[in-house]
Amino acid sequence: MFATLSSRLTGLQGESKGRLYTLIGVMILSFDSLLVRLIDSDPWTLIFWRGLLPSIVYFLVQWHNDKSIIEQHFFKPSISTLLTALLLAASTICFVFSLDNTQVTSTLVIANTAPLITAVLAFFFLKEKLARSTVIAILVSVGGIWLVFGYQPTTAELEGDSLALVTALSMSVYLIMLRKTQARYATVFLIYGGLFTAVIALIAGAKPFELPPLHAVFVFMLCCVVLPCSFLFINLGPRYLPAAEASLILLLEILFGPLLVWLILGEAPSLSVALGAGIILTTLVTYTLYGQRHR
Repeated sequence: MFATLSSRLTGLQGESKGRLYTLIGVMILSFDSLLVRLIDSDPWTLIFWRGLLPSIVYFLVQWHNDKSIIEQHFFKPSISTLLTALLLAASTICFVFSLDNTQVTSTLVIANTAPLITAVLAFFFLKEKLARSTVIAILVSVGGIWLVFGYQPTTAELEGDSLALVTALSMSVYLIMLRKTQARYATVFLIYGGLFTAVIALIAGAKPFELPPLHAVFVFMLCCVVLPCSFLFINLGPRYLPAAEASLILLLEILFGPLLVWLILGEAPSLSVALGAGIILTTLVTYTLYGQRHR
């Protein structure tokens, strides 16, 4: 499926291609939170499969498309590759436990503060210039994000929010690494990240074969369809876009993820969350139209 869609999108040029790849990835990824909510299992068991199954899919896809990447970078990984993979593992673990402790919207909103962190890191480490429109869009988006905190979080929610912040930090460094390497061997990061996640989960006490049949189906959908397809598309975005702009598009998950949870499970966002999400969406639309006009 990924290869077919990719071939149909080859006619697009430059940044338009990057935006479309990233948007498709975000739309697919929006089912992530819903499926995590639907899966009734010990968190470490879910984390095990969330690490192992996608890494197998990534390996097979990369071997089919270009096995030289596997031969050069998977079998002979650099220290930076392994460190980036560990960050991905930390991001996965913290994300699942954050969803287990706090509201879906809170997790997604805090995790998606990554654009501000990414923009700052890209400015210092990749020497990327920040356009005035990008700076304004990031600042307004962050304002919308913090508007979400109009509720009084419990102790468990504070723990979940803190774990979501670790997710944001980890993903920011990961996006910077993608930009630095032009995403040439992004799947190697994902493969090792998934393997590290599975190993950590096993050590922590995961019980992989104790899932009820229905929830095993949900795990398969999440780990073999949603996560691989979404991240394979998202990883293509930084080839054509500055890291900060790719991260801004990822903010759309704040809207689509909670919307699906609300429609299926009835978990409605508060007024402050709805206002914050509206501000972010308006900012993204305005920013994109402004960029197209000036190009």
